[in-house]
Amino acid sequence: MIPEWRDAGIPEGYGPCKLLYNPPSGMVIVELRSTAEEFLPNRIYIRHKDQPRYRPLKALQPMVSSEAVVTPLECPRLFYLSNKLSKRDQHYAGEWEGLYSFDIQTGTSVQLASRDSLSLPPPYTEGWVNDIVSVSADANQLYLRIGALRPEASAVDNQLVRMDMSTREIHFVSRLKGSFL
Repeated sequence: MIPEWRDAGIPEGYGPCKLLYNPPSGMVIVELRSTAEEFLPNRIYIRHKDQPRYRPLKALQPMVSSEAVVTPLECPRLFYLSNKLSKRDQHYAGEWEGLYSFDIQTGTSVQLASRDSLSLPPPYTEGWVNDIVSVSADANQLYLRIGALRPEASAVDNQLVRMDMSTREIHFVSRLKGSFL
């Protein structure tokens, strides 16, 4: 553990993997990954640029990982994924729990999509978000990498999609063939 990290509020066993800045709020956002030998879920911590210490974005739950954080340039929000973790054999596996929007000014988090609410056009019957690729400067468009189930072919397609934030409607941008992201 680097002493400066502990002094800045970064918990033991973690190190930064992504650092972001939200200009409208003056918030510095850090996504943390485990540096410990024992597995630890990803975390998101925030601090105002003029404050010395980070604090967790939300109440920490032992087997829930918060990750893939992005923030727009023009409004005080951020977006992230939440995965529920479980241990299978000697490895941890994550199951997508939801896509969230966090209002930095009010401190409130809203679930934008989950396995039950992610609406995909036919022939897809089910989908999940693997990664948040980017967000538009005004936070009206979110670009996601998703897995989409095609039951007639018993196949999962990896897709790059755009989510319209006003309607939460998914628009396919490109099928990701042979892509390993």
